[in-house]
Formats: sequence, structure tokens, C-alpha cells
Amino acid sequence: ARGMHLRSAVGFWLGIPDDDDIWDVHGYRITRLNATIGTHLPHAVGFGYADQLKGNNTVSMVVFGDGATSESDFHAAMNFAGVWKTPTIFLCQNNQVAQSTTLDKQTAAETLAHKAQAYGFPGVRVDGMDPLAMYQATKEAVTRAAAGDGPTFIEMYTYRYSPHSTYDGTPVYRTDEEETAWRAKDPILRMRTFLEHKGLWDASQEDEIRNSLSAELESLIDELEARPGVSRDYSPRHLFDRIPKQLLAQLHREQDDLGETRTEVPASEIWEIGPDPEPKGETTRVDLTQAINMTLLDAFERDQTLVALGEDVGLEGGVFRITENMHERFGDKRIIDTPLCETGIVGTAVGMAMNGLRPVAEMEFAGFAYPAFDQIIGHVGRIRWRYRGHLTSPVVVRMPVGTNTGAYEFHTDSPESYFLHTPGLVVTFPSTPYDARGLMETALASDDPVMFFEPIALYRGLKEDVPVEPYSIPFGRAAIRRSGTDITVVSWGLPQHEAQKAADALAGEGISVEVIDLRTIYPWDIETVMASVKKTGRLVVAHEDHLSGGVGAEILATVTEQGAYFLESPPVRVAHMDVFWGPTQLEQYSTITAERISAGVRRALRG
Repeated sequence: ARGMHLRSAVGFWLGIPDDDDIWDVHGYRITRLNATIGTHLPHAVGFGYADQLKGNNTVSMVVFGDGATSESDFHAAMNFAGVWKTPTIFLCQNNQVAQSTTLDKQTAAETLAHKAQAYGFPGVRVDGMDPLAMYQATKEAVTRAAAGDGPTFIEMYTYRYSPHSTYDGTPVYRTDEEETAWRAKDPILRMRTFLEHKGLWDASQEDEIRNSLSAELESLIDELEARPGVSRDYSPRHLFDRIPKQLLAQLHREQDDLGETRTEVPASEIWEIGPDPEPKGETTRVDLTQAINMTLLDAFERDQTLVALGEDVGLEGGVFRITENMHERFGDKRIIDTPLCETGIVGTAVGMAMNGLRPVAEMEFAGFAYPAFDQIIGHVGRIRWRYRGHLTSPVVVRMPVGTNTGAYEFHTDSPESYFLHTPGLVVTFPSTPYDARGLMETALASDDPVMFFEPIALYRGLKEDVPVEPYSIPFGRAAIRRSGTDITVVSWGLPQHEAQKAADALAGEGISVEVIDLRTIYPWDIETVMASVKKTGRLVVAHEDHLSGGVGAEILATVTEQGAYFLESPPVRVAHMDVFWGPTQLEQYSTITAERISAGVRRALRG
């Protein structure tokens, strides 16, 4: 199909990664099989939207089974496609059973094609065992999409003879009589009969091509099975644009432990963390919201591939006014008010990124991002790795985060550790307007996906002078906010300011505290933290995330593993208890205060 070589199909099913001779994603314009059912549907919509924006007369098609129509991603994709009128064809292979779940247990709709009506575009049901009928239906859908009339849903009513998978066993959900009846409608049989009737095909031609393909298949299997196995360094080297030093260290540690030769990675492939920029030129006094907004405005002016999408980001300028004035300047095609659906926002952003755009997706609150986890964890962080860099995912997901909102639950969550634990994501968490501007500038230019956390309590609560001209702060570089000799306190976001207050108060007790603002959660600045602990001999980590499994646990583990002999006392975490972040009156118990950090410092000093 579409010029795909048999080598690609065989290589894929043999589990060979995306080598150049296995899967030419740009040449084929076909993505690889998606394992999480239905989550690829929004990608096709985002991909089609990108083509619309760029003025390309192309059509995106997404293929899925009847079971996928029960997934939330199906709703998100259909709804976004209908609202945006994207040139997208939804091709549903309705084989009437999802593994063993029959269609009557999946939906009460009379047909799957009926579902399209609710989303404002046509749905057609076609005999999926008739190649000519399928060709005609697809041709009409392509013509409609190319004319700017929007998406079409095609229900391909068909049947599968084989089990869903090797562990499906003997099917209990169908009878032999049913299978026999459907085999009589087999599309290969029907096409052969049609071509023979037209005098275009005969048994000798079929034998010739069958024998030729069988020989080619056997040869390919022998060739590909004889290839050297995939090396241990494959995944680390294809996860980011360049390999972080801490990830390279993990690879080398594994190789050392197993007696393997260390992989020599060229310097050009290693993620070197540069120094902070020197502030220069005219400055302006802004708060954190204004710092991010001015960065977005500057970048969107320079880079036409940047788009912003989310709930209320357009006309309203976002609930916190981060995207204020952008709708007026760049229009509603680049500053996109979306349906209220985090799965759709992030899922379509993935598709846009796969097609050359650089989307900035807003979650109104970090606690609202949970419905989008499947997209963030399953796709945002995996695209580069999945396609060996032939496709990338330069998506920025903005996450307003943290306490001091006085709002109901989910408005105060601080879930950064979830994303630290997800390979392929850069996670950054500025605590000042200066850093927010510099880190956002870096995020918008990054070819890696970035989770950009923004502390809500600091949106309007802190102003400082920042350069008017754009500047970039490198990911992975911590900032020493205060030098000290007795103990190191590491934090980020709102607790960073509480740590500085604690350091001021503790100075009155004769305790010298070194305060480090981590700024980037991944890749985090191990060198700066280790150098500080080597100097002070004691460590406290303070954050709003949960105590167990939080970022603090990772920092303490790393420091203990790499430099336990530097520590004069056990390290201490000051964090939120392992309970949900509290709404309204409970919020005070979720807040990491200077008093709590001071208590943690005293505990560390007592040993």
C-alpha cells in the first residue's frame, strides 16, 4: 500500500526498530501501528489541521476498529474534526467484535456510521468485503475533504477470521457457520472472480505472483533475522534531540555492571548544559504572567509554525491571561479556542507537531491534565523514540500549578513527579518572571517536548526587571539563590521563595543556608546540587508534590548513591503528605511554608 515495501511489514512484525530501511514514515506517509486503542485518532485531526493551516491540499486518514469507538479519544477526535472541519477521513474497520466483546456490548447505536451525525459530518456504511465499494466511498470522502467540506466517517462493515491475538484462543464469540458464511464474501475471492470475469486474471498469473511473493518473503525473513540484535544504547540515544548526561551515565553504569563495552557517544550527540545568559539591554518590570505572555508574543511573531490551543486561550486570553492579545494579533487559526477536552487538546497537538507545527497546549490547571495522561505518556514523550527522530514532538504543555488559589479540588495539584517519571519529557518549573521568560523561550525553540509548570501563586505576586529582548535559559541548569555553608535547601516554584524566607530567618539563629532553585525537574542539575552538598554536608528538599515518590525522593536517592560520604546527617524532605491536595480550608495543610522548611533544616542539623 502507498509504495510500502514488504521489508517494512516484515521488519515491523519481527520487532526491528525504525531503521532507515525498515519504515520510511515520510515516504510512506503512514505511521506505525498504535498499541493503545484509539489514542491515535486525535493525531490525524491535528495532522489535518496543520495541513489546512499551511495551505496544503492534502487529506489525513485514520484507521481503527469498532472497539476504538468506545474510547474517549474517539469522541475527542470526532468532535474536534467536526468543529474544525479538518480534511480527515475516519475509516472504521467494523469486524463486529473487539477481541471478544461483540458490537451490541459496545454501543446502542443502530450503526457506527450513525455516530458521525452527532459531530456534524457524514457517516457512511459500506460493505467492507467489496473492494470496489470501498474505493468509491473513500474517493468520495477524499473529494469532499479536498474541497474544504470537512471530515467523513466510513464504517467498513467486515469480518475477521483470525483471533484478535495469539492469546485469544478458540473464539467463543462466534460459530463455525457464521465464519463459513463470511468467508464466502471474502474480498480476495470477490476481486479474483471480478477480474477473471473481465479477462484480466487467471490461475497461472496468481500462481506466478504467489510464488514470487513467497520467495521474497522467505528471503526477507532470513535476511532480517540474521541482522545483529539491537544494541542497549538504542533507546537512550533516540529519546531526546541529544542524550542527557544523566541518561548516558545510566547507560554506562548498566554496561559496566554487565561487563559490556561502553558506548562511545560523539560530543555532538550529548546534551551539554550551557551557562545562564548575561542580562543586557533595556528591561521592563513584569510579573510572571506578563513575562510568559511577552515571550509568547515575541516568539509567535518570529515563528509562523507556533500555534496555541486550549480552553479559553483565544478571545479570553486564557483564564490567567497568559495568551492575552495573541488572538487579535495572530488570528483564530493560530490561537485556537478548543472544545473542553484535555485529551483532544494534547492529542491534536501531537498530530500538529508530527506535521511540522510547534504547538503550545494549555491545561487550565495541572490537576485538569489527568484525562490527557494517555496522550502525554503514550505519545508526547514517545514520538521521537518511536520513529528514531524521523518524527519529533516539539509540543509545549503549559501547566498552571500549585497552592494559594483558594479553589476547589484539582485546582491546587502539583503533579510534576508524574512527568519526571515519564521518559522523553523535559520538565521545567520556573519560580521568577526572569526565569519564566528565559525558560519559555528555550521551550518554544526546543525540538523535545516540554512540560512547563507555572506556579499560580506567583502569577501576580512577584515582579522583577527582565530584558525586553528575548533570551534563553538552558534546561538543566539550577540557580544558587543564596550561598551558605551549613546546609543545602533545594526547591522550585512557590516553595523556592519560602526557602529563601526560611534562610533569612535561620540566619538570625546563626545557621547559614545555601538555597538552590532547581528550575528544571528533568534533566535536573545533579552537578550543582552535589557540589553544594559536598560543601555543606547536609540536604533538605522542599516541594509541594507528595512525599512518597516525589522529585525529592529522586534527589535524595541520587545524592545518597553518588555522595553519601559527603553527608554528615540523613537528608530531609519537606513535602505534601500522601493525601490529596486540599481545597479551600484544607489548602493551608498542602502549602509548603517557610516555617515547615525551617523545621526541616533544624531536623537535618540535629541528625
